[in-house]
Amino acid sequence: MAIQTLSFISLILRPYVEQPISTDGWKSLFAQVDPHRNFDGELMAFGTMSGQDMDTIIERLISFGYVGPNEGEKSDMIVSDMFAGTDNLPSWIELVDVSFFDEDQAPAKAWKMKNSGVYDLINFEANLRLPRKGYQCDWPPLIGKIGS
Repeated sequence: MAIQTLSFISLILRPYVEQPISTDGWKSLFAQVDPHRNFDGELMAFGTMSGQDMDTIIERLISFGYVGPNEGEKSDMIVSDMFAGTDNLPSWIELVDVSFFDEDQAPAKAWKMKNSGVYDLINFEANLRLPRKGYQCDWPPLIGKIGS
């Protein structure tokens, strides 16, 4: 899957990492999982309306054992807002352009793990039916519309 970008401050976490994560950390993350809105099986999204709330989320994730967003390639998370660029992303994540086959739906951007076989697009902000790559939408590497 891929997670559509949020219109406010967001944090994208890769939950499955090599270093140990505390049991309390796993419990906390699993308690917040919603596979239709914030967890695609590879990435987890957190959203806030303030930088202070985001700092609290980051501190909590670091206390669980995750590497913070300012650690370059070692980072297990990135912080994104509508003004942030994508020049200094760790190599495990990418921002892709999503186009929809329904021409009435505007294109979007989505976060996904690189080298992933993701096919569903989730939207943190709206509990919508999951568009599926090749059927309702497409993103690089493009596969086109299946069955047309």
